[in-house]
Amino acid sequence: MKTPLVKFLLFFLVVSPIVLFGTSFSDENKEQNENQKKKHSSFEIPSYANVFSTESTFLDAKSDLLEAITNNGLVISYISHAKNMLENTAIVSGITKPVYSDAEIYLFCKANLSHNLVAGNPHNIVLCPYSIAIYVLTDEPERVYLSYRKVETSDKKVKALTQPIEGLLIQIIEEVI
Repeated sequence: MKTPLVKFLLFFLVVSPIVLFGTSFSDENKEQNENQKKKHSSFEIPSYANVFSTESTFLDAKSDLLEAITNNGLVISYISHAKNMLENTAIVSGITKPVYSDAEIYLFCKANLSHNLVAGNPHNIVLCPYSIAIYVLTDEPERVYLSYRKVETSDKKVKALTQPIEGLLIQIIEEVI
């Protein structure tokens, strides 16, 4: 049985650093997120998107993204040439000014994460494959954006299954930025 002194020491050594440093890290993360948002375009970032940016060129960032994806043992299953599609359909939609000067979306999967996801619930297949969008806004030619769609759910089981996927997507994007 642990004495009150031992319990206090354990608390002091284990919990207090988490509380103390967790708060400062949390505040630091909030500050970094706010700074990151200020760096983004004048458009509000939607809650369902995690958006990052770099001042690299599109071609360099795209090359780094492709390298990061393949270095993580992933195979791209599809490339959506979003800018071209939007450009080709702009006239029909009455759009006169293009939104993107470059925009592509890369879709890929990681077998073990996807198997865990669908084993948890076969209907989770709608969350596959994962995607990372890379794009440059016409009004901001000096900034390249990389983003992915977050899974917004109150289902704790689904959230637990998608956290490793989000971690992978963030890791890939951080290799680019």
